[in-house]
Amino acid sequence: MIAQEKLNLQSFVAGFLERAGAVVEAAGPDLVEALLPDELIPYFGEQALLAFDYEAARENPEATFVTYGSPLLDTAARLASDFGRYTVLFAPNTAFNQTRRFDREINEKIEFMRCRPPKAVYQWVADHIFWCFHFYVTYVSHEKIEELMTVVVDGFTGLPSPDFNEWWGKIVPADKSQYQFSQAQGLPLPKLYTTACREAKTSAKKRAILFQQQAGLHITKEMSKVNSYYNRTITDIEYKINATEDKAKKERLLKQMNAAQADWQRREKDILDRYAMEVELRLDHLVACHSPRVHIKLEMQHKDLRLTTTLLYNLLAGYLELPVCPVCSRPTARLTPDRENRLVCPNHS
Repeated sequence: MIAQEKLNLQSFVAGFLERAGAVVEAAGPDLVEALLPDELIPYFGEQALLAFDYEAARENPEATFVTYGSPLLDTAARLASDFGRYTVLFAPNTAFNQTRRFDREINEKIEFMRCRPPKAVYQWVADHIFWCFHFYVTYVSHEKIEELMTVVVDGFTGLPSPDFNEWWGKIVPADKSQYQFSQAQGLPLPKLYTTACREAKTSAKKRAILFQQQAGLHITKEMSKVNSYYNRTITDIEYKINATEDKAKKERLLKQMNAAQADWQRREKDILDRYAMEVELRLDHLVACHSPRVHIKLEMQHKDLRLTTTLLYNLLAGYLELPVCPVCSRPTARLTPDRENRLVCPNHS
């Protein structure tokens, strides 16, 4: 039977606000500050300081204390249920420089082996989608813990994007496109979902191990009590066996000792089973975040062949992305021709 249920309120509320287009930042332990979009201002005001712990609320009187039954949480839960399971957000229309050159960044960041220096022959800006898969993860043990976990997958490369929030979190996204770029061809959504599930399972397992480590002290205490009790019980029975010459009584005492040992094993198994961790994962909602990138087509000489590859420059993040090896699908800072005249990482040349 589940003794206690926990919902990570801070994760839930912050996740909802971000999904609705708010800029959310940690303002301290159990304290979150949010700059809200127009559609949420009637409900929460333009700027909100939220406390998710009584002490944090007491030390910050201007903050709104969010807990079970609070009006703000009820409003957030109602709006979240109405917000939809699929949302599309767009980067704002900033001054995207489509004409600048990237030779310096390319030479500093990427090494092309066994080739002449590459030459940029063409570049263009395309609209890309980063898919944010928001999962509800439930950890079931002696208590039930729920939290919201987000995995972002690059729709173009199919790779997880762990630094997405670092640059996307600095903007206020729009619910309509404010620019006109061609749409980059992305990978099928089911394939991206498979990647997101794999990443979420890996992260959830790590979290489960952490919870189990935290429960280790409780296990040790309960095991100590059980071991102490049965050690005393069995020692007492052994003393009685050694003190009597009555064969029938000895047989009864031996049965009692065997029963006590079997019960001891059952109690230990019950404790371990009670603290065993089961992880349940389900997709809660999906957000498609549109963000422009510059495609830079490079041409280079290898022996008597001209090879080409395309690099990506993330305009919002402000950096040149590492190319992806076509063999292992991993980013690499070094590319070299293989026998099929593909540009691959050195591990597959």
